Amino acid sequence: MRRSLIFWILILILASCDPKRGTWNDSVQAYVPVYAQLSDLESISLQPSQSTTKAGKIYAYSNYIFQNDINKGIHIIDNSIPANPRKVAFLKIPYSTEIAVKGSYLYTNLVNDLVVLDIHDPQHPVEIKKVKGAFPLINQQYPPYTNVYFVCADPKKGIVVDWQLQQMQNLPSCRR
Repeated sequence: MRRSLIFWILILILASCDPKRGTWNDSVQAYVPVYAQLSDLESISLQPSQSTTKAGKIYAYSNYIFQNDINKGIHIIDNSIPANPRKVAFLKIPYSTEIAVKGSYLYTNLVNDLVVLDIHDPQHPVEIKKVKGAFPLINQQYPPYTNVYFVCADPKKGIVVDWQLQQMQNLPSCRR
């Protein structure tokens, strides 16, 4: 009886072994860090209107609406006819994630810098001040999600400003 019990336990242990353990052949979804390019941190420009890719906060001012497009910039929307708002311009501000308006000034961030724009003429905003390092950098070593695979952040590549979900062929070494 004892021998048969040991035999069955041994069979169970051997059957539970995974011969492929340690290898990964399937693709998996994982978050990949997006790094700020230092060359982009100085380039604020007014461009023609464009479609929204990652909608953020909105702010109404006079007959205009300002809509943040996360990490891209701010859409300027003419709302003089509320039944028919129309985009009139796009203010390219790389890595902008927040907006606020007080009086005729629009405040936004450019990574960790504070940028102040005069919007007396909303279709032609003018940068009047930039406060370097006004906001502390947020720890972006991990994506803001749990129980996910991700590519480990590399501080040598710059500041992580976002995480993008991508299909990976190799299993990333980081998991949270």
